[in-house]
Parts: sequence; C-alpha cells; structure tokens
Amino acid sequence: MNLAELKLELIAKIIATNDLILLNRIKEIIDSYEPYAAANEPTSTYEKETSEKIYVFNKWQQKRIDIALKQVENGEYLTEEEDEKEMQKWFKEEDERLIGQ
Repeated sequence: MNLAELKLELIAKIIATNDLILLNRIKEIIDSYEPYAAANEPTSTYEKETSEKIYVFNKWQQKRIDIALKQVENGEYLTEEEDEKEMQKWFKEEDERLIGQ
C-alpha cells in the first residue's frame, strides 16, 4: 500500500466512525506530531508606530522559509511557465488515472 492509498483508507475509516473517544485520540496523536504541532502556532504580528507590520514566524514556518531560500540559492525552483506545464501534466495524468478506474 502506498502513501496515498493509506491516507485515503485512514480518511475513510475516520469518516465512518462515530466513536468520539477514538476520534479524540487520533486528534491528540496528530496534534502532538512535531511538524503539525509547530505549524499550529500562530504567526505573531506587531505593528510599529509607523504602521509597519512585523511578522514573527513560529519555528516550523521559519524552518520552511529557510529551506525555501536555500532551494532558491541552489536553483532548485520552477519558473511560473515550468510550473504551469507541470500542473497541466499532473492534471492530465490524474484525469487518465480516474477515467481508467
């Protein structure tokens, strides 16, 4: 079973259950998982007297920004045109996959 299939199976089981205790336990597990726990922390916003906003990112957000900046420095990004082609290719593959089911 691949990752996408596992996710869909879990989602289906979650939707099918009416067990509040089970759902709360699942929520606790997901909330405690490090990447998501940090992502749930809000971005802080401060306003200077000049009405300039200053954003203070949580650890997870700052880590993602640092990774993205490093990727840009290394040329690991797509132009808007390349991205559009990739998206169209993906949509076409998904349509073919869904039609083939």
